[in-house]
Amino acid sequence: MKYIGSELQDRMNLLGISVSALSEVTFMDEDLINGIISDRIVYEDIDEFDMSLICSALHCDDRYFTDDEVRNKDLLVSTKNRGKDSVKSKNVKAKIQDFMNDFAFVNEILLEET
Repeated sequence: MKYIGSELQDRMNLLGISVSALSEVTFMDEDLINGIISDRIVYEDIDEFDMSLICSALHCDDRYFTDDEVRNKDLLVSTKNRGKDSVKSKNVKAKIQDFMNDFAFVNEILLEET
């Protein structure tokens, strides 16, 4: 059994997102999010759709929460402590990371067609 509470809380803190804000964006109940954060709910019991909503709101892949290598390669994590970061700059970095992931996905599809 794998718990992701500390990873989820760290990601939320990194982006300056509260439980109530994440709840509002993902349409999930605050009790469910708090249950994940407090390790009352194991990763395997989190609904796949709920996890995709969390990942979308936090600009990361679901492997971010379970794989140290993926987490360490994350743009926000890898650029931490490189000067002063604000919540706004972190959100911009997160959107850049989303763009890079989308670009890589599209590029992979285009390469498969040839």
